[in-house]
Amino acid sequence: MDHYSAAFNSINEELNLVKERFSILMSRNEKEAPYQKEEIKELKWLQKIINSFTDTHYKRYHENAFDYLPSPIITAGAPDEFKFFKWGLVPFYYKDKAKAMDLRRSTVNCKSEEMYNDDKPSFRDAAKNGQRCLIPITGFYEWRWLDEKGKVKIPYYVSFKQGTIMSAAGLYSRWKDPTTGEYYYSYTVITTAANSLMEYVHNNGKRMPVFIPKEYEKDWLNRSLSKDDVLALCQPFKADLMKANTISKLITTKEAETNVEDVLKLHEYEKLNTDEVLSEL
Repeated sequence: MDHYSAAFNSINEELNLVKERFSILMSRNEKEAPYQKEEIKELKWLQKIINSFTDTHYKRYHENAFDYLPSPIITAGAPDEFKFFKWGLVPFYYKDKAKAMDLRRSTVNCKSEEMYNDDKPSFRDAAKNGQRCLIPITGFYEWRWLDEKGKVKIPYYVSFKQGTIMSAAGLYSRWKDPTTGEYYYSYTVITTAANSLMEYVHNNGKRMPVFIPKEYEKDWLNRSLSKDDVLALCQPFKADLMKANTISKLITTKEAETNVEDVLKLHEYEKLNTDEVLSEL
């Protein structure tokens, strides 16, 4: 709140709905009405959301885009309050629900230099309509490839030397489910060319998220900002203000709880060569 001066009313309201739904499912007499597979999946999903919040803190130590968990972001449409949106943008014009949900896997990121292009309709309309957002983060994860095909790779945690919250730049959208009439709110992270640090870490793609400096956050949320001014803000963040360290592969472990502080901890690989890393797999 100190950083953004934004209210949490909307988040609290939606979180209460999540808790209510979870409570309803948990109160069922399983002997009389056994849980269906989709209900068990929903229960686990709801539990992940609830576990991300305490009475005073938001604690999600890593974000898996394909969990589609709601995250607090600030939108140009409501710059004074946090909103719950899901990662993986769904454009408004999709009529088929299955196709809309499948699309999310390919709209996690958006290249800044392409977001206004007519051949990128998923992002074009949001960009032209000024549907920009700020995504608060304290760091992010990326993989460094140790072979040409990415079969051998190690994860890095990338953060900021000043140790503060930063705002990743994004676009957002509202899609209406034609079968239920309910709205699905989503976002994508805008990327740019990697700085020197990220060229090393993200050596296969050489990209990085766009970060909006605090002094330009209000400008980014100004829906009347020109295309040229928007693109001018989509620059690589300074490498000398960032740091990166290798971490364990806990973030991709299916058998363990991964929303724990240990995912951030330094894990040293004695020799960063193919044979040594293969032994870690």
